[in-house]
Amino acid sequence: MKALSAVIAATALTVFVSAGHAQQRTLQFDVNNLAFQAFNAGGQASAFGGLTHTGRLDFFEDSILSELLSVSIRVGANPFQVQPSYSGTLTDFAMTINLVNGAVTGGNLSFDVNGGPGIGGDRYSASFSAAGVVSNYIGGGFKVEGLSFAGTFSDGDFAGVPIADFFAAQGGAFLPGDFIAFKIQPNASGAGFADTDIFVTNVPTPGAVLCAGLGGLLCLSRRRR
Repeated sequence: MKALSAVIAATALTVFVSAGHAQQRTLQFDVNNLAFQAFNAGGQASAFGGLTHTGRLDFFEDSILSELLSVSIRVGANPFQVQPSYSGTLTDFAMTINLVNGAVTGGNLSFDVNGGPGIGGDRYSASFSAAGVVSNYIGGGFKVEGLSFAGTFSDGDFAGVPIADFFAAQGGAFLPGDFIAFKIQPNASGAGFADTDIFVTNVPTPGAVLCAGLGGLLCLSRRRR
């Protein structure tokens, strides 16, 4: 038991150190003109409550206006570079942001390009943490920012952009990210159009790696008892 615990602890420490030295790459998906609808706490479509909204915001693609304008990659702290090899068309998009008094409490997203993996296209999906808030957007309207985790890609190539490192790293605490939905200017019914930037990183945060390792030790401890 002690030997196995030592192995898990050593493995967690090794991954922790490796994560700090691995080449960090961050993907940015620039999605424009998404339709959205606000919902109240009871699940009915409603006016958007702005900075204190309780309920959710649903974003979805409009077959004519919505587009995944570009895919960019940043290596380390360098600037983002638009990937010219990207050759995709946004064919499905679904994002839900749960809110309580203007604070993000969770949610998820999933979007397909070129028809999704079922017909040879690609998909990215992720879940949202209970972190982030609604705030005012300079220029009018609102923005919502938050964090994502457990990102998942359908394969190692996203519409012509090589992402083998992301695909290999996914699972558990890996592929963390964040999002910002902005230019949210709802009408009286809580509907409208907005833009969204979605980010995902191939290297997990050191804290997430250590938590995974400590989780393994805790599991073994409970089994022993």
